[in-house]
Amino acid sequence: MTTNDLDKLSTAVEFLINHNPVVETIERLDHEVDHSSEPFVWSVIDLSSIPHQLPKTIKSGWIFVLKKGVSSGCHYHPNSIQHMIAVKGQGMSKVGGESKRLVSNTWVVIEKNVPHEFFPEGENMVVVSFHTCEANELEEIGCDTGEKRLYEGET
Repeated sequence: MTTNDLDKLSTAVEFLINHNPVVETIERLDHEVDHSSEPFVWSVIDLSSIPHQLPKTIKSGWIFVLKKGVSSGCHYHPNSIQHMIAVKGQGMSKVGGESKRLVSNTWVVIEKNVPHEFFPEGENMVVVSFHTCEANELEEIGCDTGEKRLYEGET
């Protein structure tokens, strides 16, 4: 992915976080995660709702809200490259065994089959994530269990 491609994604994210239906979705998800036993909740973004050009490799978009103080769980995606940016909150990330501070407005690009997990601190973390596979094809494999989950649209 080129710098120009990340610029296109940044423009799309700027639109999304200021688009009223997306703001309402984030608020709903933030409430849901606080009442969920899951470490995160999500909603699929309709890419056609973004009035900006996206890189050709991007096939799906997502909003994730990760529960504060809870690990997202180590997992990897065998069929997608993930382009993720935190738009609210902070914490730690562990990608491919390397731990780093994760702060808002910094892109993290995670290649296929690279284990990753996130540790939100202080408040729930909101991330926008773009994948190189269709929403109904996104696979997650648990690092410890090998358990497979297919994301099939909104929760």
